[in-house]
Amino acid sequence: MLLFARLRWLYLIVGIHLIFYEIRLMKKTMISSVLAAMVLASGCSTIMSGKEQQISVNSNVKGATVLVNGAEIGKTPFVGKIAKPQSGSGNTLTLRAPGYEEKTVAVETAIEPTFFVNILSGGPFGSTTDYSTGSMYKLGDGNFNVDLEKSGK
Repeated sequence: MLLFARLRWLYLIVGIHLIFYEIRLMKKTMISSVLAAMVLASGCSTIMSGKEQQISVNSNVKGATVLVNGAEIGKTPFVGKIAKPQSGSGNTLTLRAPGYEEKTVAVETAIEPTFFVNILSGGPFGSTTDYSTGSMYKLGDGNFNVDLEKSGK
């Protein structure tokens, strides 16, 4: 009987020791997982949203020429991807049509929310990646309605 009592105590001690060992192992695994996620999330805006953004441009004049920063990208109604700006200065969107006055609008930029997550998780490496590629910016909501006025000619 005394032997069984001692064995029970031994099993209890070994069991408690194993539980604490598993907790320490779980902590190490958790820390490793968090570190791996931080490394993988660096450059998060670059990965999540890329260097281009889809926009749609509509006008009261069908077939008006759409230009971004002076380069022709298509005709209205236009749906397609354009490069995000390298800085927060943004792009200009110009519409031209025969018999109508040319109209230029500034494309407002905002910072992607994923950029702030990246600062917290990826530190300087990920945030500088997003900054240098321009992926930290987004072009408003991406929908543009530009009304052209007839020229006085």
